[in-house]
Formats: sequence, structure tokens, C-alpha cells
Amino acid sequence: MVVQRWYKGFSYLGNPKELVTVVSQQVQSHNLSGFVPVLRIEKGAKPRKQFYFFIAIESSVVGQVPPEVQSQLLHLKFFRAPIKGTTGFTYEKIKPMVGVAHDVYAYTTQLPYNPTPVVRESNPFDLLGTQPSEITENSQIDSLKYEQLLYWLSALGSGTWDAFRKACEALRLQEPRRILRRLKLLGHLESSANGSRWSTTPTTIAVIGTEQESSEFVICGQRNAKLIEELKNYGDLSSIDQPGNIAPPCIRLRLPSSNGLYNAIKQLSDRYQIVDAGRATARLSDILPDMAIWKQGLASLSGVLPHSYEVKRFDGTNFVDCIFQGETGLYQLWGEESDPHPRYTLFYDKGSDRWLQGDWYGLRFLALHDLGMPLIARYHSTTSQLAIPFTQRWVELYERPLVLASGRLPTYNNGWLIYESINPQLARQLTDKLHISFEEESACA
Repeated sequence: MVVQRWYKGFSYLGNPKELVTVVSQQVQSHNLSGFVPVLRIEKGAKPRKQFYFFIAIESSVVGQVPPEVQSQLLHLKFFRAPIKGTTGFTYEKIKPMVGVAHDVYAYTTQLPYNPTPVVRESNPFDLLGTQPSEITENSQIDSLKYEQLLYWLSALGSGTWDAFRKACEALRLQEPRRILRRLKLLGHLESSANGSRWSTTPTTIAVIGTEQESSEFVICGQRNAKLIEELKNYGDLSSIDQPGNIAPPCIRLRLPSSNGLYNAIKQLSDRYQIVDAGRATARLSDILPDMAIWKQGLASLSGVLPHSYEVKRFDGTNFVDCIFQGETGLYQLWGEESDPHPRYTLFYDKGSDRWLQGDWYGLRFLALHDLGMPLIARYHSTTSQLAIPFTQRWVELYERPLVLASGRLPTYNNGWLIYESINPQLARQLTDKLHISFEEESACA
């Protein structure tokens, strides 16, 4: 599938700075930069004057807006007046109107990291700062599509990356690699080390909640509509949408007694393979290694010749052009000028002379740690929430216990990712293993 870049145009009467700020926040908070890499504004745009602006969209069909963009971005007030009469503009067509590079707001070329006191002084638990996305008909449809995807994957059991990608395309779900990561965080899938194959995990019932004797559980792994319906006979079953509707809904089961789970599994065992995972988050956290050991276990790529590529190094904020001199760090290796993406994104470890591979957030976290950036996490003991700066998202393996603690992906607020139902022991254990500064507060600031 060939991805094409085209522009969708709009007119707007208002403040161009507000437009840039809000659209930028929405793109970043909903991980839309893969679809909307650039925003261009008409030259000379002024507050309280009508002006044109254009968002670049990357999709397989010119004029076809990805559903994520439609539901999570285009509902904003700025997009109420689209330019009609064309399915999409080329850059050459709008270039005389919008000017050159200084008018471009390229979200994909920046990896915002803010080591200044702005992040430390902002309150991740201030609900007044939340910017929730509007729940639209399209976003509800997306939620159903993700549920259909999980049903299909559950029926198949395992398969190749290509089969997974095609399933996402059939359901018109964009960015399958991100979808795969979310499903792994939620405990529905596992994948091979090189990402070439995937398999669904067995149907698993795991304890959630911060209390030691909790009667609330989350359903992970394989699922189908019949199983969900049967579970209603054993307790109070609820389906809770994921933040942004970017994954299958969270299925929670509250049982009336401590023996309820044992009875449910026993009676359903002849029709379903169900695993009692107990308090899975604590077990998983216990077996996770220290960050240094995790780094040693990363797969490496041999035969890399950095001088054969254009090289960019991550400086904690951006990837900047450089000449490779064998220094430890996160690098992009670019091939042809026409390539829209780097050929490789790898972490070079000088001590072992290895080019390390891993999930994107994991490699970025490793780079921030190597650069000596202040890595922080904040815990709110009253609400049992853990907050991590959006730009310091954790390694996938260590983020999974945070997600499994509630069965839901994190919400976004004030530049922070907020995880629910986190007990303080889990938070301290994980932050210790990742060498992160742990800050606890008992009341909202």
C-alpha cells in the first residue's frame, strides 16, 4: 500500500495562534502525527480576520480522511468550513498561498521533550486541564471495529504480520503497528521478537483494583460475543470504552463472592479455555528485570554501516543531522532523499558495539536515560493514579503492568499520561527498576 501526502483546506475566522496550539495538542495527545504531519497557514493570517489553512494528510487514497482524524480532530471548531470543489490539494497548488518552511508546523519532525520546570510545575491530576475528545458517532464505530478485530484475531489464534495488517486494512483501521502495541499492552496479543508473527493470548481473568481482596476482574486475551454473554450469568459485567476509542472496550466483571471466580471458570471450562491470572500486574512486575538487564537482552542488528546513510541523532528533543562518531545514542539512518521515513531507527551502544532494536518508545526512553534527562513519575495516593510525562512514555514491557492494572489505556492530561488503579507498591517497584524519580502526593495541588 502506497501512502500519499495531500492537503485538505479550510477557512477560519479567529486566532491563528490558537488554531496552531489546539490542533498541535490534539494531534500529539491522540498520536495522530502519522496521519497529520504538517499544518500550513495562509501568509499574513491575523486574529479576527478570515484566513485559509491546510492540514497535510497521509493516506492510501487522496481525498480519503483516516477515521482517526475524522473522529478525533475534525470535530474541532476550526474545521467547520472546508474548502469545497476538490478532493485534495497538492503542495504545489497551495505553495504560493502558504509560503515556505517557517510557516510549517511539522509535528512528526519533533519529539517534544520538556526538561524545564513547566512539566514539573504542571499538575497532571488537575481535571480542569483535561481536554477530552468529543465522542462522536464515528469514534463509536471505531470502537466496534476494534472489537470486531479482536474477535477475528481470537478465532484465528495466530498468524503473520501481513495477515494482521490486512485485517486492519479491511476494517479501515489505520497504523496497524500502533494497534498491535495497544493490544499487547492490554494483554490480548503477543508477538515474536522480530514482529513477523503474532498470537492471541488465552482468555484470561485478572484481578484489578488496589485492594488486596478485590472482587473486580478484567477479561484479557481471546474473546467472542458468546463468551461475553455467558459471563453475565456470574456477576455484574460492564463494557467500558478505551480513551479515544482506539482499542477494544475494556470488559470488567464484578463477582458477588470470593468463590464466584472459581465457580465461573469451573462451569465454563468445558467450552472455553480460561486462565485465572490472579493479580497479574504484581506477578508481571515481580519478574521484570532491572533496566540494565533489559537493555542487555535487546536484539541487535549486525552489518550496519552508518557511513552509508544520512545520519541523525536524537538530542533529547529532536533528531539532528550529525556525522556518526561511535557515540552511544539513538540514531536515524536515512537512505534515498525521496524516502518519507528513515531506513532504520536504532540505539547504538558504544560499550558493546551493538546496534540495538526495540519498540520505539523503549528506544527513546533508553536515549533519554543515557542523555541524563530527569525522568519522573507522579503518584496520587488518594485516586491511585500514576502520571508519566507524555514525552517519557515507558518501554512497552514496563508499561503493560500499568495498563493491566485497570484494563484501560492511559488518558492524556496537561502533557501527562494518567494510569488508573495503580497501587503504590507497583508504582515504586516499576520506577525503581527504570531508575525514575518517584514523587507522591496525597491531595490535588
